Amino acid sequence: MLSRQLKSQFAAAIHRLLRPIVRQMIASGLTYPTYNQMVKRLFLEVAEEDFALPFKRQTDSRLALVTGISRKEISQLRRRAHGAAGLPEVEESVVTHVIGRWMAGPPYATPDGIPRRLRYEGDDAKQASFARLVHELGIDIPVRAVLDELLHIGSAVLLPNGDVELRREVHIPAADSEGKLVLLGSDPAELFMTIMHNIEHGDAPWLQRKVVYDNIGADALAALREEARQAGLDFVRRANALLASYDRDRHPEAPAGRRSRVVLGVYYFEEPFAAAEPSDATPPHSRPPGRIRRKS
Repeated sequence: MLSRQLKSQFAAAIHRLLRPIVRQMIASGLTYPTYNQMVKRLFLEVAEEDFALPFKRQTDSRLALVTGISRKEISQLRRRAHGAAGLPEVEESVVTHVIGRWMAGPPYATPDGIPRRLRYEGDDAKQASFARLVHELGIDIPVRAVLDELLHIGSAVLLPNGDVELRREVHIPAADSEGKLVLLGSDPAELFMTIMHNIEHGDAPWLQRKVVYDNIGADALAALREEARQAGLDFVRRANALLASYDRDRHPEAPAGRRSRVVLGVYYFEEPFAAAEPSDATPPHSRPPGRIRRKS
């Protein structure tokens, strides 16, 4: 158990770790309710599997004590887990709901699902408009904020006369994204566990090294990326040969013992050293439209 001071430092580290994850979740349309549901289930899963007492069964009270989740929620989660498939239920984002209704048919689309160009705000409550569409869905967010997000992701455009036009659905990932997302679930977890091992077992650390320089000119980055890629490939080839020489599927005569999985990796990352100064030249579509007036 960590001391109070180390707990605070650990929480700060987790905050930094989660920031890029939360950023990408928002960018991918995964909402906080989805994250909240997923983390609660994960706390329960880890507590049940990794923190069980050897001399008694795991009770709701014990799990509530370990996780901080109420006993009522623990009970509900455990009942749900028996028939659940494991993956969290993904809650659709506001943008997804808006686009879905826009394309669902009259009055916002043709009967065959071609979205109509909508006025931002109709002259009366019965006229089809973007504002009416948002209100119809019961979304507790200002209409202009919803439009801002559609403009931001490029799904809609605001025309000079004040009409709103749907241009495309929410971003569709590239064909190989599914495979890359598998790595997202494995690679960061492996690095995190390596770091935690080295924190908890400083007397027997695992390999964890990186090289950082903070004054490299942007003009050199293209060449540096290519050279780093080649250096990484060379390293991976050597690492592959090393691990393969101990793999018992390939070499039955290799040392015996409990079956273990070993990972040896390398990565490259870059970012601006200092945040860019805010620009006064904000693109028109990124400003809140407020109450849009239709030009006659």
